[in-house]
Amino acid sequence: MTKRIIIGGVLAGLAMFMWGAVAHIALGLQESGIKQFANETSVLTALKSEIKEPGFYFFPGMDTSPNMTKDQKAAEQKKWEEKYQAGPRGILVYHPDGEQAMSPKQLGLQLSATIVAGLVAAFVLAQASGLRSYGCRLGTVALMGLLPFFMVNFPYWNWYGFPTHFTLMELLDKLITLFVAGLVLAAIVKPPASAPAPAASVS
Repeated sequence: MTKRIIIGGVLAGLAMFMWGAVAHIALGLQESGIKQFANETSVLTALKSEIKEPGFYFFPGMDTSPNMTKDQKAAEQKKWEEKYQAGPRGILVYHPDGEQAMSPKQLGLQLSATIVAGLVAAFVLAQASGLRSYGCRLGTVALMGLLPFFMVNFPYWNWYGFPTHFTLMELLDKLITLFVAGLVLAAIVKPPASAPAPAASVS
């Protein structure tokens, strides 16, 4: 069984990686929910001028100086809530320096990640000894796609305001990704055949 888990996990990871290429490059699934700046040159010029360090930025910001008194913290919290309600609000993942798009390093890391995900799915599937049919095993793996969605994408939509269309595309992509993995795993990772019951002895 261990050999089947490893082989199935690796092949499922490769299948998920290939689906990712199709989803992003050929279909533009996630990209359909991403918008572009209307005046990109002006926006990027302002960003380069004002932000010097890479990082994850959340705005509007709030002063969290460690030496603030309780009253000062309460006043800052109220001020931040007013700014948040007035808008604009959002997040920004910023890198001031450029780099090669889809570099070999990024592709290698992504492939490694999908193989690890495939191995985890294979291991979980191997523990489900009651899933005798191919369809049940396939459905079980496909439903695993709900886990990353509800643990990551849904909170990002709920708390950070990620666009609904983008979030729904993420849900679709995760379900299809694990469905593709399930097509492979359901055929390779199977529960062991039940041993025949011993014949009753005749006195």
